[in-house]
Amino acid sequence: MTKYRFLAATGLLAGLLLAATGPAADKGDAEANKKALQEVGDLAGEWKGSGEAKIAGRNTIWKETINWGWKFDKKNGDAWITLEVKDGKFLSGGSLKYDAEKKLYRLTATDTDKKEMVYEGKLTKKGLILERKEAGSGDVHRLTVFTLADGARMMVQGDVQTKGKGPFSTEFKIAANNAAESFAGGGGKKPECVVTGGLGTMAVSYNGKTYYVCCSGCREEFTANPKKFVDEFEKKKK
Repeated sequence: MTKYRFLAATGLLAGLLLAATGPAADKGDAEANKKALQEVGDLAGEWKGSGEAKIAGRNTIWKETINWGWKFDKKNGDAWITLEVKDGKFLSGGSLKYDAEKKLYRLTATDTDKKEMVYEGKLTKKGLILERKEAGSGDVHRLTVFTLADGARMMVQGDVQTKGKGPFSTEFKIAANNAAESFAGGGGKKPECVVTGGLGTMAVSYNGKTYYVCCSGCREEFTANPKKFVDEFEKKKK
């Protein structure tokens, strides 16, 4: 399972893109990238969110659907996590990757006007904290993402620091529930994704036995080579 329970109240945690081929990565970097992304693997899946912000001077509340999912480059073994947002007011999608050389997470996101933005940061006890600086104004924009309630809820918060000085003020907040609530939250052992180790929410089968994956990307990866993942999964359980 993920090392940090993304958004746990006692140890919080965080990512997002379009399905494009990732940059070339050697085998060592590819493994490091995947391992780091597994730390935020609780994000994978569909989330039903409620957002709030002050837009054009008015308090605004809206509903949006957030989808996180794994993508894999079969040529070089690299992996990244994609994001799609439906009916969002700030972000429309993105791609979360890990830079093994610089030891940081990088989110290449698009806003609702299709403008591309690049955030960078690290995973902390408070969540995945990513920042970017506006070239013109010098404003620093920060995204904090984490999960809680054993992966049943996710929080996303956007803050801004005017001209890169002084305290941050909140731009927007999004609280979301995992659409597969029957798998998240509550007590007992949760199903584990046989591919990445995240919260398993989709059933797959091999040799008459049921396993679970966290997203459609992992389902595709499993279907392409089920024996590989089942063997690794069963070995890890011993």
